[in-house]
Amino acid sequence: MRVVIVRPVDRKGELILPTIIDVAREAGVSFKTVSRVFTGEANVRPETRDKVRAAAARIGYEVNPAARALRSKAPRQVGLLLSNPSRSYSETTQIGALLATQKLGSQLVILEDLEALKAFGDLKGVVACPPLSNDPFVTAYLQASGQPFVRVGAERISDAGDKIGIDDRLAAREMTEYLIGLGHERIGFIEGDPLFDISRRRKAGFEDAMSHAMCSDQMQIISGSFSYQSGLTASETLLSRRDRPTAIFAANDEMASACLAVAYKRNLRVPEQLSVVGFDDSPVSRAIYPALTTVRQGLQELVSDAFVLLSNRLGGDDAPFYDIIHQHDLIIRDSAGPPEEEMTRND
Repeated sequence: MRVVIVRPVDRKGELILPTIIDVAREAGVSFKTVSRVFTGEANVRPETRDKVRAAAARIGYEVNPAARALRSKAPRQVGLLLSNPSRSYSETTQIGALLATQKLGSQLVILEDLEALKAFGDLKGVVACPPLSNDPFVTAYLQASGQPFVRVGAERISDAGDKIGIDDRLAAREMTEYLIGLGHERIGFIEGDPLFDISRRRKAGFEDAMSHAMCSDQMQIISGSFSYQSGLTASETLLSRRDRPTAIFAANDEMASACLAVAYKRNLRVPEQLSVVGFDDSPVSRAIYPALTTVRQGLQELVSDAFVLLSNRLGGDDAPFYDIIHQHDLIIRDSAGPPEEEMTRND
């Protein structure tokens, strides 16, 4: 069998070489795993190593000896502190971090908890993501270490380190107001893990809108954990009630997509018999059917800007701590609409 590899070129006709992100997509693994394979780390299963190398061969990826030699000169290492139950959130964050650090000439180290951070040792700076960005023990350690750090999605009341995020409370309020404007009054809300400060802010935004519309007695709040499985469980509970909601707002897209799956299983038409909305505008929101109405927070851009802030600190920026609020957007797609007349009454 003859295999022909077609490599793309840019507008100038110059070859665009595949990256480890391309290899990761081809192999169906994370780019962190690909990096481990090509740096020779031992803690990679042989079958995974073979799969990655085969994927690299198929798309024509080659390790650049010059780049590897450059890396051996130990560029500054910066950390991404990330432990999130949402796979989509984690993958988007990691890609944003990798692209940003490559552009800034830093080497990215991904760490999953405080113990890993302590064990690694010499990092020039750290970007922390929820929920670790709001963990008081993590914050205290970073402050004591003296290294610059940026917290993504951190609570507003703390002045520790630079912060960057969106106004989650306002965004959740606006999405809830959108549902109310469509005619929904009986609205369910699947909240995220309470360890996340953003969970509390999004829940508060939902409650703000329901209270302002004098619909507080009709809101139905149930716990989730930002995972698909928790979305299934929460949606089953909400949709099995006699006075089930006509709309459900899930605090992230993975739980919202789980809600769509439960609606399909129960033969509920979306959005005619049930409107479903999410939060994040993750890739899954565009891949599922019907496409998900959601809040876009531009996660990849947030993470990229966080590393720019960190790089500026490493470059000598001694300004007071930044607290940067990014713009959010409501992305209106097909999963939400006015409730059917009979659905506005209790069964």
